Amino acid sequence: MKKSKFYFNEIVVALILSLFLLGCNKSDDPNDPGTVPERTKITMETPIDSDIDWNNVKLVWSEEFNESTILDDIMAFVPKNTTNPDIADQLQSYREENVRLSGGTLKISAKKEAGVYTSARLSGKHAFRYGRIEISAKLPEQEKKGIWAKLALIGDNDNIVGWPQCGEIDLLEYFSYRPNEIDINVHSSANNSLNGTLISATTDLESAEEEFHAYGILWTDQYIKFYIDDIDNIIYTLNRPASPTDGNWPFDKHFYLLADMVIGGKFGGAEGVDDSLFPAIMEIAYIRVYHIQ
Repeated sequence: MKKSKFYFNEIVVALILSLFLLGCNKSDDPNDPGTVPERTKITMETPIDSDIDWNNVKLVWSEEFNESTILDDIMAFVPKNTTNPDIADQLQSYREENVRLSGGTLKISAKKEAGVYTSARLSGKHAFRYGRIEISAKLPEQEKKGIWAKLALIGDNDNIVGWPQCGEIDLLEYFSYRPNEIDINVHSSANNSLNGTLISATTDLESAEEEFHAYGILWTDQYIKFYIDDIDNIIYTLNRPASPTDGNWPFDKHFYLLADMVIGGKFGGAEGVDDSLFPAIMEIAYIRVYHIQ
């Protein structure tokens, strides 16, 4: 009996120790890659009428990046010295120092200093479901090889189901070895870059690097329409499938904003990296979210 009691005590000690260690490993730091802060949800009611007047909308959330902006209230930084978890052979480490507010814009810089490539990746602290979502941005002025810039919406359940199951809506993707061109992409379990069935469209935009342009979507439970500068300038429409599933239409839930600048990798570095590109700056003038009246 004493021997059995001894084994029982050992088990209890082991369980207590395990629970203690689990508690120590849990972090309350919202910038810890192992934790996901709860995002503020902003939802547009599902429209009854399919014929929507997108000019008749109200502004429900915005960030103008002026002197009153507190960046930490709206965006979270990917921790220092990490890289984009999705891309092989990328060259940059992400650092908060590569982001600054000045002159009424948010500036994300890609740099090479002392032989080290750095950039920044930010994720939004708000998550949106439906509406007109618009971002005004200007891409790096140097039209040279090596940068992959992205402004996207990512499914807010990415930490649970993973990518591409969570869904991704790319308002803008830019590869600097293809200047004056803008890509939009839509990822899901059924259609993504991994299985070669990516839903994508490319648009010529001669002043993408020299001027600010508005990149936006009109998003309901029936479609996602992509536009540049004007809601009548639709460059692609993704309609809800006749038989929607989580695999082919994960777009009925909340999505958060992601802004990223990758250096090199299999996409941005497809034709090499020209170091005379650096420093390269992507600027964001505003983010605006509208709902129908």
